[in-house]
Amino acid sequence: TIMALMDSLLNAAMSAIGNQNGEGGQQNAALGMLMELVQQSGGIGNLMAKLQQGGLGDALNSWISTQSSNQSVSGSDLQQALGGNAIEQVAAKFGLNGQQAGDLLAQYLPNLVDSATPEGKVQDADGFGLDDLASLVLKNLVK
Repeated sequence: TIMALMDSLLNAAMSAIGNQNGEGGQQNAALGMLMELVQQSGGIGNLMAKLQQGGLGDALNSWISTQSSNQSVSGSDLQQALGGNAIEQVAAKFGLNGQQAGDLLAQYLPNLVDSATPEGKVQDADGFGLDDLASLVLKNLVK
């Protein structure tokens, strides 16, 4: 199944990251949480829509755009935009609190959205599934 494939891809990505540096645990948690958030939202397009509605439209546009550099957001910005509960739920699975989870997600989410929209168009993300996310993780986030 796709989920089994996802799990194995994600595990491969995470172990590769974990072996590279001491921050592997944090990075693993961040990647795992990104996957969870995308799943909970029903896809990266929906997650982007939530960020837009949650008041992070300007930051989101900078992540999507090929013209500008990614605007940074804080963990609390993400918590407000997505609703504290969404991040709390994801955080609990990884043994973190909402604030820690928000801060970690704030580091990685801009790159994820950026990579999901290579042409600088929101529509790019519509066909961007979890399998794409896993291969992206392997390509871009493992450096």
